[in-house]
Amino acid sequence: MNKILTFLFCLIIFCLPAYCLEYDYSSTESIPVKLSITEEISTKMPILEGQILKFKVLKDVQNDRLNLKKGDIVTGRIECIITSGMNGFPAEIIIDNFKIPYVKKSQLIGTYIKKGQNRFIWVYPLKFALTPFPPTGSITNIIKGGHAKIKTTDIITVYYYPDWK
Repeated sequence: MNKILTFLFCLIIFCLPAYCLEYDYSSTESIPVKLSITEEISTKMPILEGQILKFKVLKDVQNDRLNLKKGDIVTGRIECIITSGMNGFPAEIIIDNFKIPYVKKSQLIGTYIKKGQNRFIWVYPLKFALTPFPPTGSITNIIKGGHAKIKTTDIITVYYYPDWK
C-alpha cells in the first residue's frame, strides 16, 4: 500500500505540473519594451495597492508580432506597497501586471521594484553602540527609512516573449 501511495505522490509531484504550465519556455527570444510612468508617484502620496498606472512607450518597437509606437500607452498595476519602517528600513513600491494591447499576459515578464533610501546601514551600528546605556538604544527606533518615488525619468523595461503561449 505504501509503494502505491509513494508512486502516486511522485506522479502528482513530478508529472502533473508539466501539463499545467501556462508558459512555454522552449524559446528565450524576447523583445524589450522601454516604458516610463506618465505622472510621478510616491509613498508620500495616497496610493493604493491594485491602483492602475499609465506608462508611455519610450522607443518604437517594430516586429512582425508587436508594433508599438513611441508615446503609446501601456497600463500596469501597483501590486504591493511597503511603507517605511523603524530603524531605517525603506519604503517600496512593486509594479507588475503590465498590459499591452493585443498581447497575452503570459507573454510579458517585467516586475518593477522601487525602493526608498536605506538608512539601516548606519542606524544599526548606532543602535548597538547605544544599547549598553539604557534606554538610548531604543531611540534609534524612531528613525524611519526613505520614501519610494517613481519619477517620469525612470526607465522601466518589460520583456515580450512572442513564442510563448
